[in-house]
Amino acid sequence: MKAILGQKVGMTQVWDDKGRLVPATVILAEPNKVLENKENTVLVGVKTAGKTAKAQRHFATKLDSKRGIRIKSFKDVSPEGETLSVSQFKVGENVSITGTTKGKGFAGVVKRHGFAGWPASHGHSHQRRPGSIGAQRPQRVVKGQKMGGHMGHETLTVRGNKVISIDTTENLLIVSGAVPGPAKGHLVIRSFND
Repeated sequence: MKAILGQKVGMTQVWDDKGRLVPATVILAEPNKVLENKENTVLVGVKTAGKTAKAQRHFATKLDSKRGIRIKSFKDVSPEGETLSVSQFKVGENVSITGTTKGKGFAGVVKRHGFAGWPASHGHSHQRRPGSIGAQRPQRVVKGQKMGGHMGHETLTVRGNKVISIDTTENLLIVSGAVPGPAKGHLVIRSFND
């Protein structure tokens, strides 16, 4: 399985071979190191800024990191100590990218669920309210009722992004389209078939 931990740098535009201007995302994927190999599962780590939790400090010594580290497990059989880099991917290959979406805070039903709202004329004062949330029976609010609440900051995987180019000297991976999360957001890049 091909997988690597990365960080979103930002978005740009790239001309493809057919002369079309394609939106693209630049991902920085520093070399990852396999820290453990147990039962067809490998634990991969990479250095980051920030502090390391006490439970992860023994992995930080394996990465020679005095600052923070980031670890993730994958189904793989790579030997312990092996280094994973962007060179394992090929140009034109499809990848799936997992990240955390941007948080929107507490959002109402118009923004969160796309409710149309109420009429805006003749003294109406409930333009962005949800309206009724249930009938007289069963005398409770059913589970899953669409209401205002916390929006965003969820794990999301986008599939089928194509690798446009690879820069092994700068450890950059340029993929087509958008990926979830803000700039400097953490990502997991996997080959699409896995």
